[in-house]
Amino acid sequence: MSQGLVGVSYKALDECRTQINIAAKKFSVDEILKIGQRPPPAELTDVKLFAKLDGARELATQMDATWVAIRVEIDSGQLKLESVERALDDVETNLRKAETASGA
Repeated sequence: MSQGLVGVSYKALDECRTQINIAAKKFSVDEILKIGQRPPPAELTDVKLFAKLDGARELATQMDATWVAIRVEIDSGQLKLESVERALDDVETNLRKAETASGA
């Protein structure tokens, strides 16, 4: 543990950063689909999937829009986790610089 101005466990910061990195790598559409052992949906939903159902085209369009929204949200979550990992690295770097500057 640091004995400078602020008591800091660099090991705890490193472990937290490592766990966030692991989570960020698992927080992707491809990884989530692997867990369920499912392939990603086709790029566009085939209207024939709904046979002669009234509104089949609209339903297929809405399914595609939903899939895009899910992808966007998952990608956003992954980016946020990666941002937290970088922020923790910055915190540790700045704490070490402050310790060095203070002579601790």
